[in-house]
Amino acid sequence: MKYLIALFLFLNISVNAQTLKGAWQNTDKEITTTIIATDTYLTVNVYDLTGKKFVESWGGKYTIGATNEAFMEIEFHSQNPAVVNSSQSYNINLKKKNLEFNDKKFQKLDFAKENALSGLWRITARANEKGEMSEMQRGPRKTLKIMSGGYFQWFAINTQTREFSGTGGGRYTLVNGKYTEKIEFFSRDNNRVGAELSFDAEVKDKEWIHSGKSSKGDPIKEIWTLQD
Repeated sequence: MKYLIALFLFLNISVNAQTLKGAWQNTDKEITTTIIATDTYLTVNVYDLTGKKFVESWGGKYTIGATNEAFMEIEFHSQNPAVVNSSQSYNINLKKKNLEFNDKKFQKLDFAKENALSGLWRITARANEKGEMSEMQRGPRKTLKIMSGGYFQWFAINTQTREFSGTGGGRYTLVNGKYTEKIEFFSRDNNRVGAELSFDAEVKDKEWIHSGKSSKGDPIKEIWTLQD
């Protein structure tokens, strides 16, 4: 009897410990769907990479149930703000490098291993024109950045008003303190797709100091704080 109880607890813990961490992708004709996930947060992004067209993006916190379901608390949705702050469930089937998510098949991307930038980050300070750092007050309006499996995405949202202000993302690398991103989708300006930008990246405990120059040549210095 004790053996059966121990076995049940082991199986239950194993199932509940399962995550979708990493980057997953599905390509159907011209449309690419990329899932970026940490242990507790995931985003779904739909875009036409060749045509440089953004379709939609949504995401939120998630947990994996014991019956092949992903339970999500939706924090943002670019095309359907009515679902923001609602709880949704999605059918999943996870087998190593293969994932079925809501009846769509994805392959795990092996673009890069996890590194110091892996996780969910929130911008908490930014330098002004004089280079002075200004802290940002915490609230429902926020800009987050998810990094996993060699893919990144930033998104500006307001969980109280359900407002979606914009997003962009794609592949990234981190080599010897140099952070480089190659944009695959950008909601505000499709012309940004394909651009490659490099910045200095310094990670101290739960703070990421992000500095360099924007695509317009303007100086950038930001502090991002790890959320999970």
